[in-house]
Amino acid sequence: QVYKECLGGRPCRFGQRNFYHSAVISGPTPLTAADVEVPDLRGGFSYLIAALAAQGRSAVRGIGIIDRGYEHFTDKLAALGAQFERG
Repeated sequence: QVYKECLGGRPCRFGQRNFYHSAVISGPTPLTAADVEVPDLRGGFSYLIAALAAQGRSAVRGIGIIDRGYEHFTDKLAALGAQFERG
């Protein structure tokens, strides 16, 4: 389901703009591996998290965008048990 309301309990910058900006996904929704290109910082990090949660091996290209926006993110993800390699 997609919502125009802010679901996080706090107002957000899209709350009064009538944009669909919140979603609820329910049920078993298995993710499968995919090759994806990072479009931007936040979207790219979402792709990265989805790739880490997916079954199989994913390739996330354009990771340099995430490098510039999140300091030492690979170290932090590895500390949480993430398995990845950079090419």
